[in-house]
Amino acid sequence: KPLTKKRVFENESLSFQAEVFGLPSPEVRWFCNKTQLVPGGRVAMGRDGDSISLTVHGLTKADQGEYICEAANYVGEARSVALVLVLSQELRFLPAPPAVTHQHVMQFHVEEDSSRSPSPQEILLEVELDEQEVKEFEKQVKIITIPEYSADSRSMVISLDLLPSLYEQAALDFVT
Repeated sequence: KPLTKKRVFENESLSFQAEVFGLPSPEVRWFCNKTQLVPGGRVAMGRDGDSISLTVHGLTKADQGEYICEAANYVGEARSVALVLVLSQELRFLPAPPAVTHQHVMQFHVEEDSSRSPSPQEILLEVELDEQEVKEFEKQVKIITIPEYSADSRSMVISLDLLPSLYEQAALDFVT
């Protein structure tokens, strides 16, 4: 079974479980950032038949990086790689950002010569942004395209929701 990416808080334990198969039964080695791990101290390794495990206790930022499980016998070798992110304990207690950080309401007036109201698909919104802001804006804006028409059907209101920034989403993603 392949290893999977993990996010673990500092001072907690990292655990990997995997299965290795082969005849003859392969030797297993674990690496962190290309340095072979050995059992003892904070590092524990286990094996029960084809099931193997690695546990690293009391994680620090230095334990972050690429973990490799390598299984080898005279027939060949196989390896599985996973990225481990060690998160600061401070991230655990950050409040989650709101689902919507800002709401902007825009009002449009329908032109007098229009014989009908435009459908939501026909509404074109233009926002003035410099080149650098455009990409970030596209990632963060959610347009709610159900217009609310005025009583005389000559104007409508459209809402724009600004979603949390990518940094805030990443912080939230780490906490879950």
